[in-house]
Amino acid sequence: MQTKNWFPTLFAAALLALSLLACGLPTPTPPGPPVTITPFSPATAVSPTRAVEPTVGAPTAVPTAVPTEAPLASWLPENTFALYTSGSWESRRLYALSPGPTSTDLGQPISYQAAVSRRGRWIATTEGASPARTIAITSLENGTRYTYALPPDFESYGMAFDHAETRLALMELGPFGPDGVAWAIVVVNLADGSTTRFATVMGPERDFLPGRPIGWSAPGNELLLNTFMPATEGNWAGVWAVTLPPGAPPAPLDTLARRELIPMGSYYDDPRLSPDATHLLYLNRDFAYTPAGYEPMAYDLAVNELWSVDIASGARTILVNVTDGGALARAVSWSPENPQALFVRVSYAGETFTSLALKRRDEAGTVHDAGSLSLPAGGGLQTIDWCLPDFALVTITDASYNHQLQVAEFGGGSTLITSAEYISVLGCIP
Repeated sequence: MQTKNWFPTLFAAALLALSLLACGLPTPTPPGPPVTITPFSPATAVSPTRAVEPTVGAPTAVPTAVPTEAPLASWLPENTFALYTSGSWESRRLYALSPGPTSTDLGQPISYQAAVSRRGRWIATTEGASPARTIAITSLENGTRYTYALPPDFESYGMAFDHAETRLALMELGPFGPDGVAWAIVVVNLADGSTTRFATVMGPERDFLPGRPIGWSAPGNELLLNTFMPATEGNWAGVWAVTLPPGAPPAPLDTLARRELIPMGSYYDDPRLSPDATHLLYLNRDFAYTPAGYEPMAYDLAVNELWSVDIASGARTILVNVTDGGALARAVSWSPENPQALFVRVSYAGETFTSLALKRRDEAGTVHDAGSLSLPAGGGLQTIDWCLPDFALVTITDASYNHQLQVAEFGGGSTLITSAEYISVLGCIP
């Protein structure tokens, strides 16, 4: 096989295949306010890199000041139902949200990447300015803290805890080199902080694209990865389930068994994992259909289909299909007890939403009205999170891209919780 000129060919082919997937560069750098984007900028020339073999490491940090007394029944404020970060692009803090709504500062600085475990026992975040060199993993239950140092020239590209709150998966990406792109999945054992690294190279013989962790399947035997083509704006190149059970020994990542759950070109936003880790929600676009009044100035980012996939069987089911002139916003959420789904039906005028109707689809397939949402002039809808039975958390931006966090009551109005330069809901707490 000829290998000298494989990479330009692969790169060009990948750009062509991913040309409809453009929506924000997959990057560990804080996103900041919107800027003018040049689609599909070429890879930057870098010095050669070598393949990194999988390794097993000792605990990366000694637990800090573990209390001698048993922790309280709850390590979060009473009735906490969500955790979120708020602050500036450069500096944020972790907050717990309780009914009221009441926000409590948990005293944890949070950087530009963060993940929280299902019940809020653990928080993981990069440390320092981008590019971060370490990842801190902290127990909110008893103060145990581990740190993981990234290899030289590698950067963090996302992380996720497993359903049992015993492992953290993080993805690290190296630079382009003559053999391709080195990348790895690192699994951190939360019992002692030890790490197992599963490395590979995206190249002519090993063509597994880098993937950001979504989470593990409910049984804990498969890690879900949302793959992408590095150095492009093709964020959604296929969702894969990689066999990676607890205690898996080190091995080249591309040699692990894997199966495709969502093909490239079949989804146009990051999938959402259900609370019980059995299904994924995702948005898609039928390009034979164009919403009424929709006139994009740059990227075509409209979606009109809501799908789910059963992780165990791989079966995909369409839940909502809008074909009457409307569309869907790029924000969906599972109910606290799935399989209900929350979504937003919209109407367009150019690139602007003229109406936003909150909808919920029950387990029988019936769609119910859940109220309406409003945006400030020039603003946008970022995320929705269904953390309480009759309420949704809504993150929006104004014309200056400053963030607001609101709680919207189904069938009623909304209440402003807080506003800041940047806000991100990390997860609902059951």
